[in-house]
Amino acid sequence: MNGSLDGFLSRLSAAQAVGEAWEEAVSFLKSLGFDLVEYGYGGVGSTGTAAEVATLSNFPAAYQKRYRQEHYYRHDPVVRYCVGNLPPLRVGRDSLGLWPDRGQGLTTIQRRIINEAADCGMAVGVVIPLRSPGRYPLAGMSLSNAMRPAEFGRFLAEWGQLAQLAALYAHTRLQMLLQKPEHAASGVVLSARERECLLWVSRGLSSRETALRIGLSAKTVDFHIANAMGKLEVATRSHAVARAIVFGLLKP
Repeated sequence: MNGSLDGFLSRLSAAQAVGEAWEEAVSFLKSLGFDLVEYGYGGVGSTGTAAEVATLSNFPAAYQKRYRQEHYYRHDPVVRYCVGNLPPLRVGRDSLGLWPDRGQGLTTIQRRIINEAADCGMAVGVVIPLRSPGRYPLAGMSLSNAMRPAEFGRFLAEWGQLAQLAALYAHTRLQMLLQKPEHAASGVVLSARERECLLWVSRGLSSRETALRIGLSAKTVDFHIANAMGKLEVATRSHAVARAIVFGLLKP
C-alpha cells in the first residue's frame, strides 16, 4: 500500500469531527493533483431518488451559496448519475464529449450548473458514486481540476485508483461521524434569530408568516434561515430543521 495513503488513513481514523475528516480528505486529494473536491450525501425519497442533498466542498464560497440557494442538487446531472449508477464517470464541461449522449440531453439549468462549476475550475473531473447504510445511503464525491481532457485522462490513469480508494475511505469515515450527532454538531453555533426562524419553519410557517410573527421583513427572515442552512451544511429548510433538532440546537 502506498506510504502516503497509509499516513492519510491514520490521520483520517484519528479525526473526531466531520470538519477534521473533510480537511484531511481534501488535503490528501489535492496532494494527488485534484484541486476541487466535493462530497454530496443524502436520504432517499419515496420515489427512490435523492430527497435532499447536503454537501462538503472546497469550491468558492459564492458558488456553494448559490448552489444551496438555487437548489441546484435537484437538477445537477452529476447528482442524478450518482443516484442511479455505481461506476465512476468523467464529468466537467470539457468531458461532455465522453458521455453516452455527448451531453445533448442536458437541460438549460443543467448546462448552467456545469458552466458555473467550470468557471470555478472544474473543467474536467471524475465523480465516484458511493453507498452506505444509515440516514444517508446515497453519496458521491467529485474530484476535478483545470487540465485539458487528454491530459486529465493520462493523469487519471496514473492516480485514479488511489483517488478512488481515498474517496471510499473518506466516505466511510465521514458517514461514521455524520451519524454521531455530538460529533457532527461540533462547532455549529446558531444565533438566537437563526434558531427562532428555524423554529417557525418547523411549525410550517413561510418566511412572510414568520416575519409577521417576529417583527422582521421576509427578506431578513430568509437571510437568517440561509445562514443557518450554511452552518448546518444543508440544501433545504426542512433538512436544516431536522439537523438542528438532532444536534440539540432546536426544540420544536
